[in-house]
Amino acid sequence: MYRVSALVFLGLILAPLGGHAGGGYIPPSDKGDFQYSSPSAYPQIDLDLGPIQREVATAAATRCGTPLAASPLDLGNAESFMGKMVGKAANAAIGQLVGGLLGGGGGSKKKPKMAKDPIKKKYKQKIEHPDGDARLRIGGQKYADGFLISARVDKAKGKGTFHTMFLEQPDCSRIWPEQYLQYGLWGSWSLSVSVTTTRSTYRDGQLVDRSTSQSGWSRSGDFDFNRGFSLWDQLPGETQRLVLDADEAYLTQLRRQIDVPAWQQMGYAKPAEGIRAAGGVFRLDPAELSPDTLAVVHITNVDNGRYRTIGFPMRMTNQGDGLVSFDLHPDFSLPGD
Repeated sequence: MYRVSALVFLGLILAPLGGHAGGGYIPPSDKGDFQYSSPSAYPQIDLDLGPIQREVATAAATRCGTPLAASPLDLGNAESFMGKMVGKAANAAIGQLVGGLLGGGGGSKKKPKMAKDPIKKKYKQKIEHPDGDARLRIGGQKYADGFLISARVDKAKGKGTFHTMFLEQPDCSRIWPEQYLQYGLWGSWSLSVSVTTTRSTYRDGQLVDRSTSQSGWSRSGDFDFNRGFSLWDQLPGETQRLVLDADEAYLTQLRRQIDVPAWQQMGYAKPAEGIRAAGGVFRLDPAELSPDTLAVVHITNVDNGRYRTIGFPMRMTNQGDGLVSFDLHPDFSLPGD
């Protein structure tokens, strides 16, 4: 339930000449038999937005598995977004993640450890974004215990890096990489970190057990308006707003579910430069996916202080020998086209 103040009357409140309002004397005006008075309190009206929320969310769910998944995600002012990310890092005790924040100095001087991309260049496809400012080179490979998508940012305005990579089915289930592999860097980069959790167990003041584990990023999720969906949205550093458009509601839900972007998961301090080629490891058999499943990659784009992504919605085709090819969804176009 939401409480809304309603203004039911605008203008002057009539009162007897020489009367009182709120116990205080109100001097008569020179406008004939009228005088000014304090307006009465606005009535409070309780509105149940539940039915509206369900209607918008149900309509938004019909957008799943469509090129809308690759529409630009507006994450607000870049500085405010980075402040939010730094807060998340501090709360998670990740460490000195802020080296090189938004182009600043600092950070590790040691080059991060790179993995070798097992998918050869000849088995990858070039995917040009309709705006002409970005291009991916991407390929896929099935294995006994999973599926690998390898991508390289061939071209990107401002040396964008990976914001997210996921698979989306028409039933609105999204599959996220269990792990990101780093293959190559842009010309410059910032801090690289590893996130480790150590658990210690004590009995009578004595250490009896200690275990250490590396953090994982494997996630999957459904579009569920009963859990985590809201008509209200607020970007970092900006005012709250009401979302009633189904397309916008879908993208708002996607933005929230991504949460921590890929570049931060891989240990980088800013959404530019850093990682240029990466692989996403999915623990699944692609044969179990719906034929209409889309592979979606968003890369970062910080322009005039605003953080928006550039997305690629791609269809997948089995090529034999475990190889998977990609092509841009034919219905994908720029907003407004």
